Amino acid sequence: MNTSSILNTGSKSNHNRKNIQTAGNIIRYILLTFAAFCFLMPIMWFITSSFRTNQEVFANLNPFSLKLMFFGNYSLNSYISLFMKYEFYRPVFNTILVCALTIVLGIFFASMAGYAFAKMRFAGRKTMFLLVIFAIMVPFDAIAIPLYSIIGKLNWINTYQALIIPTLANGLVIFMFKQFFMDVNDSLIESARIDGANEFLIFFRIIFPISKPTIISGALILFMAQWNAFMWPLLCARTPNLRMVQVALSDFQTEFGTNWSEQFAGMTISLAIPCMILMPFQKYYIRGIATSGIKE
Repeated sequence: MNTSSILNTGSKSNHNRKNIQTAGNIIRYILLTFAAFCFLMPIMWFITSSFRTNQEVFANLNPFSLKLMFFGNYSLNSYISLFMKYEFYRPVFNTILVCALTIVLGIFFASMAGYAFAKMRFAGRKTMFLLVIFAIMVPFDAIAIPLYSIIGKLNWINTYQALIIPTLANGLVIFMFKQFFMDVNDSLIESARIDGANEFLIFFRIIFPISKPTIISGALILFMAQWNAFMWPLLCARTPNLRMVQVALSDFQTEFGTNWSEQFAGMTISLAIPCMILMPFQKYYIRGIATSGIKE
């Protein structure tokens, strides 16, 4: 067999391999697109339904019609009713305010706690950190009733303090800061101490500024925990002036039925706001999680 025939055979095999890879990629993209559509279709359905009347919400389900789902009649009446009749702007404002205060205070205390666990030596340090790990495993709803009793004795029912203070000590955020600070070189801290800096100055001038990914990750965790909270705000903030978003979404279910179009409009807003906040910071969130692995 001469050289030209060998080259032709090799080029044909490479061409066939590329064709097989191309066909495999096409099939993979088709399957992924189908899976994404199946996953996103319920979300697309309630978003499009938020621009319909109550009578039109289920019109495209029996029988199901993609044409009616995406190309039906649209109007903003549900959103107008949502803000004018139900005053949905109030729970949105309350939730954003509570989330903002929780993030600021929660990051402040969690970062200092993480620094203490990572770089300080004191009696009971390991035991206290085990309690923090244990707190991650206990769902908040399990301690809601005892916590409600404490809040009641403090006369904090129907106050912002009740919504914010019990959620500040987030065990997962403390754990993330502790794991991040363990990677900080001890010589950097020792040099600052030799120069006469106290622990607060070392932390706020040197350590805290370099923990940007963990700060953003912790802030997003605190934000999502407050934004999706339902049981605790339902217990401790029953007045309309303090109602949170997830609690307000239950107001559309009445004894005579459910106002689906207004509820879907509220769900769309409750979905859009976290997405707008999470999407720009997703790379920092991933980096913060990746750099906060278990290191001892």
